[in-house]
Amino acid sequence: MSHPVYLSSSHLPRMPEGSRNEWRGFFGHGGELEANAFFPLFWRALFGEGDIRHARFIDSYDIDDEDSAIEREEYLEDFGADATYPYLVTDKTSALTRLAARREAVVAAIGERYRPLYEGFEAWIARGFADYILLRTEGLPDAADAEPWLRAEQASIDRLDDSSLIGNLMSDLSRHDSDPVWRLAGIGASPDNPWPTPELRRLFPDPRQRKPRKEGSTQPAEKLRSRPKSWIDPVLEWLAVALSAAATLGTYFSTRSMWLALLVFLCAAFALGFGIVKLRGPRS
Repeated sequence: MSHPVYLSSSHLPRMPEGSRNEWRGFFGHGGELEANAFFPLFWRALFGEGDIRHARFIDSYDIDDEDSAIEREEYLEDFGADATYPYLVTDKTSALTRLAARREAVVAAIGERYRPLYEGFEAWIARGFADYILLRTEGLPDAADAEPWLRAEQASIDRLDDSSLIGNLMSDLSRHDSDPVWRLAGIGASPDNPWPTPELRRLFPDPRQRKPRKEGSTQPAEKLRSRPKSWIDPVLEWLAVALSAAATLGTYFSTRSMWLALLVFLCAAFALGFGIVKLRGPRS
């Protein structure tokens, strides 16, 4: 089941408020990354515990947006007008300062091989985000009760030398089918500022993408199909026909039995066909 969370570029120092119709101008002005029901480690490196804020569920949709009227009504029925959930927001300058300050600790915890990914994430945030960075959590299944978990996650970012805090993450990264970009930084879909960059994707291939078949794997079949026929092939085929016919006619005239002649024909055709195949053998 999908429970998307987003790391979004924002010009506002808070979550957009649907009661002010602020969502209509929110999207399309900077980078955005997506994860599913978890906060990638590099996202957490952007924030501190003091960056936790609260927003009303009902403000997740603009009040004048007719296309979202049903969703807004469902939120009102499920949570009421004043129920809130926690989210994270920080200014871009503070986020980049934290990323730089935490770089060595994070790399030491997860391994030197992921340094290019961390540094690439730093550069991508610096290039693609506006004044504020917003971690939108309303998609979590337990968003209303997520604050203790959220505080614990943020508190752990400065204690990565305790291996028990990232044991599950390291276990996931060690799996052969794990995508480190997804696990550590999430995935972006902006055509103007794609994440990961092509350079990083070459360093960290997505294991879910099927590798192209090697040319060598198709050569035997192609060679088999392209083998030229020898002049002896049609001679053997006609010889088999002649022998089968002779055996069939000889049986019929000697026994006057149509069924016995048919049986001899089938046996002769099978035996001669098998013999011709063996005689030809593989030809390069």
